[in-house]
Amino acid sequence: MKEMEEVNEIKAQLEAAKRLAEDNPEDEAAQEELHRLQREMKRARDRVAQESAENWHPPTENLRMTYLEWLEHANVTDDKLGPDNPHWYFRLIGCGKMGEHTEDGSCDKGSSEWLFDELTYFQPREGDERPFYMINPKKQQGIHCRFGMKGVIAENHFDLSRNAINVLYGQRRYILAHPNQCSNMNLLPRGHPSARHSAVDWSDPDLEAFPEFEKARVNEIVLQPGDVLYLPTNWFHYIISLELNFQCNTRSGGQNLYRKEVTDCGF
Repeated sequence: MKEMEEVNEIKAQLEAAKRLAEDNPEDEAAQEELHRLQREMKRARDRVAQESAENWHPPTENLRMTYLEWLEHANVTDDKLGPDNPHWYFRLIGCGKMGEHTEDGSCDKGSSEWLFDELTYFQPREGDERPFYMINPKKQQGIHCRFGMKGVIAENHFDLSRNAINVLYGQRRYILAHPNQCSNMNLLPRGHPSARHSAVDWSDPDLEAFPEFEKARVNEIVLQPGDVLYLPTNWFHYIISLELNFQCNTRSGGQNLYRKEVTDCGF
């Protein structure tokens, strides 16, 4: 993609200009050049977003079905897996809004508020009864329960809020990266339908198109039933279902952490 090559070229110039400006804070020409390249980077990223969005197709199709219908599709033998076969992913959402608008289901059609009765440790209580995993109850964003077929992948991305993830059945592999790896993730830019997600196919990365990706440094963990993973604001995560599994997670507002790292990436 010509526009992405332009972004990478400006990025190299911008990194050099940042070093020069930091070493010479009184040099007005160096500061002016840095600001010029920052503006040029924003325009280049906007062009990438526009071109990518024009050729973009939704990676999934949303359907409504019961759990048993999903299980019939998802509980298959290994010979039914592979990139050319459909993968099935089931999700339940409980809104759990606090204050005067409670249990109205407005965050999702047909929301499942009973999840808050089943997963009491995710309830957004306040005061002395505030649960351990809910750091900011007023900012909680409901409970999302996700049932994964073996082989389902959630592409690498970051979220703007704290996240507590509880695996209840099966195994999920999480590949995690600190926000300081943002410049190596080749994120789709603001304005793109999949903004905040990596443009790299992590199953088969193209290092010629995305040379920075080779420098990325990550951690990984396989979550087992009963494990809870706390994911801070702006941390990257890429998820692979290793077998039939399900997890529930809740988010409770963000923190002003790692803003410089994600701002430098265009967010």
